[in-house]
Amino acid sequence: MDSRLREGINLFNEGRFFESHEVCETLYREAEEQDKPFLEGLVQLSAACRMIADFGEIKGPVKLIYQALIRFENYQPTYSGVKVADLITAMESWAKELEAGRIKDPKPIPRIPLRRFHFF
Repeated sequence: MDSRLREGINLFNEGRFFESHEVCETLYREAEEQDKPFLEGLVQLSAACRMIADFGEIKGPVKLIYQALIRFENYQPTYSGVKVADLITAMESWAKELEAGRIKDPKPIPRIPLRRFHFF
């Protein structure tokens, strides 16, 4: 896994969504074309989670989460050390709960799950 990707994911998992967004966006600009949709999804997730955690917005960020999940569809079950299928499941379930108003406090935000071992 690219060290910058790991940094962006670690920042996300620490709840530092703005910083995660910045790292992933920089990585996106330098990425190969085949990686761009995946990285764009991470950028969108970071932005959505920041809007939810820092500003209490729900409707717009939930739509952004769904857009991010679409970007991840072709990268399942894992990609670059990320358990993409597990991420999709967790984020989709959480977004549906938010959308339905069943969650009063949107935290904790699901983490981006990583594979323990990455073989090439």
